[in-house]
Amino acid sequence: MEINAGNINALTTRINVAFNKRLSVVAPTYQKFSMVIPSTSGSNFYPRLAELPGLREWKGSRVVHRLSVGGRMQIINRKFEETLSISRDDLDDDDYGMLMPVVEELGSDAGSLPDKLVYQQLGKGRTELCMDGQPYFDKDHPAYDSNGDLFSYANFGTIAVGEQAQPWWYVFDTSRALKPIIFQPRRPFSIVAKTQLTAGNVFNDDEFVWGTDGRCAAGFGFHMFAYCTNRPPTADVFNSIVGAMASQCRRDGSPYGVSPKLVVGPKNMEGPLRTLLKSTLVPVLAPDGKTWVPGTNVWADYCDLLVADRLPQAVGN
Repeated sequence: MEINAGNINALTTRINVAFNKRLSVVAPTYQKFSMVIPSTSGSNFYPRLAELPGLREWKGSRVVHRLSVGGRMQIINRKFEETLSISRDDLDDDDYGMLMPVVEELGSDAGSLPDKLVYQQLGKGRTELCMDGQPYFDKDHPAYDSNGDLFSYANFGTIAVGEQAQPWWYVFDTSRALKPIIFQPRRPFSIVAKTQLTAGNVFNDDEFVWGTDGRCAAGFGFHMFAYCTNRPPTADVFNSIVGAMASQCRRDGSPYGVSPKLVVGPKNMEGPLRTLLKSTLVPVLAPDGKTWVPGTNVWADYCDLLVADRLPQAVGN
């Protein structure tokens, strides 16, 4: 390619098109269990949500349920970049052959960053604190039972005696406006060119540079709508998870109605999870307690399944 201003401008236009095309066709999955809350500053503060007792018959003055300032959580925006360059000689000799696929990959990286951050955040949930000051996945979150009494609620299940540990998998109630995870966009990703023939990188280093950058972050949402476990995905285990999530009540003892709508697991658990949630028949013990026979799967199509490539496949110890 002849290096002149007209050709460079045309090349930059093609690069913008290639980048934005890939940026728009990437299909992230984080929205299935995350709420997107845009940011307009360096960080967002999230007040701890006071317990909402539900609608009441209006007698006398309204009862106001205030957002608590104490225990508020801050999610600080992070800045990300990815930059590529090509020497003037290589560009002079090459008709965009390798450049365009690399630019498209740059767009793919930008489009998939939200997934990367959100799934990384899930992995931190067993150690990092959330809005109530406890680890996001924990065995003693304060909650109310059906009598209106406080109890230690566990949204974290580890293997029982005789069970073999599995990779971590997750169960979410995604039916509500409040979601288990927060994705916080601040500045969208775009591509910037440093290609003027008088630019320092061209004049001094004999190379053309393109880069993308943006700002965003991920954080914890509402732990009461999420559950994490490394137990085997059996009918009995899933039944215990459904029961645990449903045990959360309002202060007056009325159930919140938390119910799983989505199971998320890594690629190497796709088979067992599909058996749990999609198979209509499963092996069950016959009355003799020794023979396995086909039986009805009561959990078939109970909720959706998302197999996430970004979840770790290592056994969850």
